[in-house]
Amino acid sequence: MIGYILTIEQKDAIQGQFYSEWQCFSCALDINDIWFVILSEQDKTEVLNSSYNWVLNLPTGEYIPKPNPYL
Repeated sequence: MIGYILTIEQKDAIQGQFYSEWQCFSCALDINDIWFVILSEQDKTEVLNSSYNWVLNLPTGEYIPKPNPYL
């Protein structure tokens, strides 16, 4: 899955923030301890029209989730 790569400061700036009336950012840490935000095409349209449109200019990379320790 391809996502936008975030620094810790960028993650802190957007985590839980609404980019539309009903949608907010939910950042995730990958297997390599890199912060990502994953956006659908519809999300990208909403973000583009928000004050967080800078997110769409961040570098992208492959998000690999951490293994679930309970499985």
